Amino acid sequence: MKLYIIGFSSAGKSTLAKSLADRWSIPYWDTDEIFIKEYSENIADYVRSHGWPAFRKAESDILLKTQKLIPTSESFHFDSSAAVQYRGIVACGGGIVESETNRAFLAEKRLIWLSPPWELLWSRIRQSPSAFCSGKSEQDLYQDYRRRCTLYRSLIS
Repeated sequence: MKLYIIGFSSAGKSTLAKSLADRWSIPYWDTDEIFIKEYSENIADYVRSHGWPAFRKAESDILLKTQKLIPTSESFHFDSSAAVQYRGIVACGGGIVESETNRAFLAEKRLIWLSPPWELLWSRIRQSPSAFCSGKSEQDLYQDYRRRCTLYRSLIS
């Protein structure tokens, strides 16, 4: 079984993935961490150099590969062998739902949508903003949050 966790930036997706994986003794992966390992660059630097559309394309490629993830000592490995049992938890980047392709992929998967109240998210974002949130006003982020909530909700309805 593979379980995908979605939600806005700072919702706690990675924290929950790690906790459940420890509790259930199964592997977990984080699409943002996979990106950093595969591209040898953090998301903010990559976006500055290549732009958001290039990052979203790379993020989609990573998401589609997660159906073939198996555990290794390096925490992720892609394998195309049909005989492998692919189980684990995948914490997705907050903007993963921006792509129609990603939404179609996720709509067929087991999902958890983490949806803490905006006030809690905003508090966490102020403490440690992601590349997407950095430099944006609360009003702009709240608009992004409301728009994405519609997309997240469409996947679990």
